[in-house]
Amino acid sequence: MAFFIPSVVNPGFEAGLQGWNTTGVVESGGHTGSSHLTHKSGVIQTTQQLENLADGWYTLRVWLRTNAVPRVAAITLKDSSSQAKSISVPLSQEGWLQVAFSAYLTGGICTISLYSEIEDDGWIAFDDIQLTAGRCALPIRGADISSLKKSEDMGGIYYDKQGRADDALNILQHHGLNFARLRIWLSSPDGYHGKLQLMEMAKRFKALGIGLLVDFHYSDSWADPGKQFKPRAWENLDFEGLKKAVYEHTFDVCNALLLQGTPAEMVQVGNEINHGMLWPDGKNDDGFDRLAALLKEGVRAVRDSSPESLVMLHIAEGGDNKQFRWWFDTIIRHGVEFDLIGVSYYSYWHGTLLSLQQNLNDIALRYQKDIIVVETAYPFTLENDDATQNIFPSSDIDAFPALPVDGYPATPAGQKKMLADILSVIRAVPENRGLGFFWWDATWTAVEGNGWDTADPTLGNNWENQALFDFNDCPLPAMDLFKEP
Repeated sequence: MAFFIPSVVNPGFEAGLQGWNTTGVVESGGHTGSSHLTHKSGVIQTTQQLENLADGWYTLRVWLRTNAVPRVAAITLKDSSSQAKSISVPLSQEGWLQVAFSAYLTGGICTISLYSEIEDDGWIAFDDIQLTAGRCALPIRGADISSLKKSEDMGGIYYDKQGRADDALNILQHHGLNFARLRIWLSSPDGYHGKLQLMEMAKRFKALGIGLLVDFHYSDSWADPGKQFKPRAWENLDFEGLKKAVYEHTFDVCNALLLQGTPAEMVQVGNEINHGMLWPDGKNDDGFDRLAALLKEGVRAVRDSSPESLVMLHIAEGGDNKQFRWWFDTIIRHGVEFDLIGVSYYSYWHGTLLSLQQNLNDIALRYQKDIIVVETAYPFTLENDDATQNIFPSSDIDAFPALPVDGYPATPAGQKKMLADILSVIRAVPENRGLGFFWWDATWTAVEGNGWDTADPTLGNNWENQALFDFNDCPLPAMDLFKEP
C-alpha cells in the first residue's frame, strides 16, 4: 500500500459539511474564505477520518474562536489503535486563534475530532483545519526556582504525589521539567541569589540532567519594568566604569560556571528590561544608546567566557506587539546581537491569549529568532497560606482588571488549563520558533523567613498561590503538563 500525507477534506468548510460527520452547522464568515463550522449548544462532535498515513509524527493546526466558556471542549487526534492526543479549546472571544499539537500515529488511519458540550447561547467556531507531517514540540519545559535554595535552608519541605518528602527538583524532573532558571543579584540583603548559591544549584541541575538559564538582574534586588536600580557597589561609577562592571560581573559568573563543568545553556542579559536597566544611566526613555552599550558589554562577556551559551534579551508585556516591535527594532538598529527572545506573559497583566499569539507569531517571523515565554504563572486559589496578601488577587482594579481571567478559575484545574492553553499558543508559533516556557518561581511556597522582602525576613510570601506546589506542598495538576512537549 502506498503511503502519503492525505489532505483534510474541505478544511475551511467552503463546501458545506462535505468530508465531515457532524451535527454542527456551517455559517458565513471565517478565518479565511467565506465559511466556518459552528458548534452551538448541546453535545456536538465533528469528525473526519484520514487513511493511508505512514507511521510517524503529525501536527494538527486548527483556527477557532468562542463567545463563552464551554463546559467541555477538546480537539483530538486518534489513530487506529485508539491511542489519542487531545488539547482543550482556549477561550478566544476577540478573534481567530490558532492552536497546534502533535501526535504519533500508527496503523495508517487517524481521526480528527472536534468535541464540545456547550450551554445556553454559547458557540465555538472552527476553520482552516490542517494536518501536516512532522512534530511541533517544546524542547524547553522549565521553571524559575530561584527561591528554592532559601526555602530549603529555612525548612521548606516538598512532597511527591504519594505524600513522600523529596527534593523539589526530583519531583519537577519526574513530571517532565528539563530546564531551570535562576536569578542572580550582586549583593542581596538576605545573602541569597548570589554567585555562591548559583554555583551550588548548577551542580544539582547537572546531576539531574537539567539545563540552566542564568538570569542577570544587575541589581541587589528585584529588577523589572518598574524598577532597575543599580547595585550599591556600582552607584558611584561613571558610565565607562559601569560598562566595565557589567562585563566583569557577567564574565566572572559565566566563566566560573564553565570552569566548574556546569556551563549555562542560556544567559539572560537583563531582566524585563522594557525601560532599560541600571537606572538612570541605562534608562531608555530618551534613547537606547546607553542601554545598547551596556547590553553589548554583557553579551560580549558571555561570548568571551562561555561561548556555547545562548544569549537571551528579555522584556515583559507579552501581549503588546507594538512595544516588542519598538524595543527590538531599536535594539537591533543599535547593533546589539543576541540569540533568543525572552517574553514575560501573565494573563492578568499582559493581555489575552490572542494578543500573545499575534505578538509571538509576528516577532518570530520579523526577527527570525527563537522565542521562549520565560515567565508565566497563574493562581490555583485566591487564598493565602501566610499573613501576607498575595499579588493575585489584589484590591487594585487597575492592575488586575479581571480577577480571575474569564474562563480560567483560580483553581488547580483553572491553573492547569491556563498553562495548557499558553502551550498551545507557543506550539503554533511559525517555523517551530516557539521553544518553550518557564513557570515563574514554581517552588516558592509559604516558608517562614523566605518572603518577598529580602531586607525584612518577618514579611511573608505574596506568590505562594501561584506556585506549582499546593498549600500542603504537593504537586499541582499543572505540573503534569511538563510531560507533554
